[in-house]
Amino acid sequence: MTVQTRMVISLKEHPLLLTRIAALAGMMTVFGTVWPVLFHGGSAVGELLVRTHEVEAAGDADFEAMMEADLYGETGEVSEPVTERDPASIAEHVSLLRDLDRGVAILCLLLAVGLPFLCRKWPKVAWLYLLPAVWLLMNAHAGAMNGGKAFAELAVPAQATRWGMFVVLALLLSRNAQTDCIANWVLRIACALTFAIHGWEAFQLSPPFQDLLYATFGHVEIGLSESACHGLLRAIGMMDLLLAVGVTAIHFRPLLLWMGCWGLITAASRPIAMGFDAWPEFAMRLPNSAAPLLVVLLGMPAAFSLSPSKITTQQEPAT
Repeated sequence: MTVQTRMVISLKEHPLLLTRIAALAGMMTVFGTVWPVLFHGGSAVGELLVRTHEVEAAGDADFEAMMEADLYGETGEVSEPVTERDPASIAEHVSLLRDLDRGVAILCLLLAVGLPFLCRKWPKVAWLYLLPAVWLLMNAHAGAMNGGKAFAELAVPAQATRWGMFVVLALLLSRNAQTDCIANWVLRIACALTFAIHGWEAFQLSPPFQDLLYATFGHVEIGLSESACHGLLRAIGMMDLLLAVGVTAIHFRPLLLWMGCWGLITAASRPIAMGFDAWPEFAMRLPNSAAPLLVVLLGMPAAFSLSPSKITTQQEPAT
């Protein structure tokens, strides 16, 4: 049996498994993202909107512009003094923004939970998966704009497997030659982006990653010196960077399976290090493990395959 025939059989045997794994990973991602929106401060988009409104209401933006003009010797029209707004009006507007934030989060959660059932009867509604994808992408972008932590500006590519998982779901449920090929490359590129960014952060000795290593090793009563922590992080960073290159360059099952295992290990390290209350951090990172597994199940070639794939064009032999 040829390699291409084995890949055809694999794809024909696992269509439901593919979508179920992707749907479960997407559902857990949204659930982990929605949890802090409902019970804590809100999403990154909500925090950005609230902060922007509060800055505008206080007139801080005009004050900052005036100070910059004075600092650089720029001339221009002097803006009129900003009239301080009613605190009750500001609080009401902030409350409205937070309610809107929660409403959008709940809608995305309902879509992630309900669409797997609706798609059985109406396959075309699968394109509604793009709404959670856009929401997660906007949250990643807002997180980059909010800043406040190391490498925050890289949030969009770092979270590519999260928002990319819903794009893949919409494509997989279409089940045709073109969308399967696109889904394969969306998964590979999303994996490459996420692992490359995390690898770069580790190689640059990201403070949160250092804290995570110290806490994880502390739970098993292993004292980790600073030099050992730095050496381990740099080794992990190099491994992640090589995995990122490998997933786009070759279709090598052991590499992809290790990526899936490593993604699960790093996701599970959050609740291990920070306690069960950090389970949303684990849930949000499940696509880091699920995406490489989906690439394995799709069985389609990478950039440097020895021969072109005919997975989606071969016909099943007559019986």
